[in-house]
Amino acid sequence: MKRSKAVVIGGAVLTLLGMLLSYVYTQSARQEARAVAETTSTAGAPAWVAGADLVIGSTWEDISLNVAQQEVPAGLRPSDAISEPEEVEGKALVRNVTKGEVLTAAQFNNNGAESLNIPEGTSALTLSLDFPQGVGDYIQPGAKANFFVTVKDSSPEGVLTQLLLSDIPVLANRRALSPQDVTEGRAPDDGGRLLLTFAVTLEQAEKIIFAKENGSVWLTLQRPGAPAEQGIGQTFGTFLL
Repeated sequence: MKRSKAVVIGGAVLTLLGMLLSYVYTQSARQEARAVAETTSTAGAPAWVAGADLVIGSTWEDISLNVAQQEVPAGLRPSDAISEPEEVEGKALVRNVTKGEVLTAAQFNNNGAESLNIPEGTSALTLSLDFPQGVGDYIQPGAKANFFVTVKDSSPEGVLTQLLLSDIPVLANRRALSPQDVTEGRAPDDGGRLLLTFAVTLEQAEKIIFAKENGSVWLTLQRPGAPAEQGIGQTFGTFLL
């Protein structure tokens, strides 16, 4: 009887000892895994980091004074983080970048004809316009614009406002900033100007440039899918009729 009790007690002790060893092993394994993960996430990895707020449209050359290579935790380094400046030379930011943000290849685009996707048979023409004349930031790539021009002449009416062109594709909308603004990472405000780029034929380019040089140009934004429009023109003798 006593021997039977001893066997039972011994078995219970062995079971408890096994459970204790299992618990200790599990905790040790978890701590080791956690230590490895922490080491991996905090280990330094080189990356280019913004030293100031960077503005959309700025090229790598524009922002070179406001970026620096730093060691960042490996776990926080994006897979497409820029390793060498050569990867994005000649390319421009496709969005604003916040100070302290790691720079990645996805934030940059080709800064040229390839990125504009110029339709066959057209060229890219860029105009600098005030916000109201350029429909502000509502006019974006893929939209269609109407061009209106107001010119003064020596006729009795004196002034003519006329729809010049309709259904002109918009390729890009870039805020106009001075080189100093770009270098210092300043963001544009609503009192600035727009640099709007359009796809135009050579004949359309001639008309737009002539209108810009010799008159006042305004744009309207076409409703998506709307057909090209036509105007009759307005003078002092007609606009109140």
